[in-house]
Amino acid sequence: MAVKIQTKFHTEDMTVLYQTSVRETYPLHTHENFEFFLVSKGRALHLVNKTAQIVEAGSLVLVRPQDEHCYDYYLTQDFEFYNVGFSPTFFNLADQLYEGALAPLAGLPLPVQISLSEEKRLSLVERLEELRGMERGPAKRLLRNRIIADTLYLFLENRRQEKALPDWLVALLDQIAKPEHFTAGLSDLLKMANYSQEHVNREFQRYLHTTPTRYINELRMRYAYGLLISTEDPIVEICARSGFGNLGHFYEQFRRFYGFSPGAARRKQHSSGTPST
Repeated sequence: MAVKIQTKFHTEDMTVLYQTSVRETYPLHTHENFEFFLVSKGRALHLVNKTAQIVEAGSLVLVRPQDEHCYDYYLTQDFEFYNVGFSPTFFNLADQLYEGALAPLAGLPLPVQISLSEEKRLSLVERLEELRGMERGPAKRLLRNRIIADTLYLFLENRRQEKALPDWLVALLDQIAKPEHFTAGLSDLLKMANYSQEHVNREFQRYLHTTPTRYINELRMRYAYGLLISTEDPIVEICARSGFGNLGHFYEQFRRFYGFSPGAARRKQHSSGTPST
């Protein structure tokens, strides 16, 4: 069960954290506020809404109040990251500034995750370090508000790039993200696409730089990881629920994707160490 973390935002509260390890973070929890985090070094798992995202240097993620999330080691790798919290009131004000374009981000099934270029990552790190070094007061509040507003705009830029996809592909990705569809596999995707497999393959490569099969497999892997850490269901049952008909194949794919077995993923949730392989 997720722990509710209540964060109060006062006018003098800058709520900027720099954390240097998974072990410094909370177990599964939710917030009453928004936050974004930027990974500055390393790699880790962001476990959110019963799925798993791999985050690494340059990953920027917008976490909403309703999201249940925590962090975990990726293989033997750890990470360092900045975390900036802000109130729903600030989010709504920014949404007005950006003419309602932010609101859809709050309603997506998963937090928006984008990958910043090295230049943008270093620029944001520099501004966050400047903020951390400032004394409390109006100047610090102003810089903090500018950083949050500018960072929210980065998420909007990413969203606008996604809208450059063909309408049918956007609709398809929205549908295939649902467990009842990605667990059904490629045949379900092709049926919803209503195009030939050759055309779908070509468009996935063109716009997403992957194949439909790999895309579905990644959704299944994230879903399976979420079930492993949020339920006590037997692994053979999770294998079936994730769309795999063969347990051996499931183990092979899971280990290839995460670098450790499904059993290790479950065991490591009950320990502070990294998973065995």
